[in-house]
Amino acid sequence: MKFWITVAECMGTDGEFTSEVYPSTSEQSAYDMGVSLISDMIETMAMDEDIDPYTNWELEGDGWFYRVRVEGHEI
Repeated sequence: MKFWITVAECMGTDGEFTSEVYPSTSEQSAYDMGVSLISDMIETMAMDEDIDPYTNWELEGDGWFYRVRVEGHEI
């Protein structure tokens, strides 16, 4: 059996690191979650609308970063 996780990692301007994990039962739903997370962060940080959330899963600014990745795992 295989499952996927979407991992979002963030380093805030205060130096605090956070990580969130979202489980999925399909690769497509994990990918869709990643696109959604990046899109939300682009909007939250009022970043350039030209950033493509389908291909760019690493954002950074002055003293902060936000990264998303998808991993598949066998159990």
